[in-house]
Amino acid sequence: MFPGDHEQVPDVFPLRDPGAAPIPDEVERAEMRSVLLRHQVVNQRCRSCGNPPDHTGYCFAGRVAYERLASDWKRGTDPA
Repeated sequence: MFPGDHEQVPDVFPLRDPGAAPIPDEVERAEMRSVLLRHQVVNQRCRSCGNPPDHTGYCFAGRVAYERLASDWKRGTDPA
């Protein structure tokens, strides 16, 4: 064995896992749009989950996605 045969191990280790990186806004908005498109109500049933619409005309998942997109529009952020 020669010196340098082993890879160097750092002396400092992180104390905890920092967790997952935050999701960028444009990715989150695109995901909400895809949920809104998937959960369309046809013949009084959601096309994706089969639940009936609530008083807004959306199923629960579609309504949540719509409200989150609408809150972005009200704040003045570009939803595109």
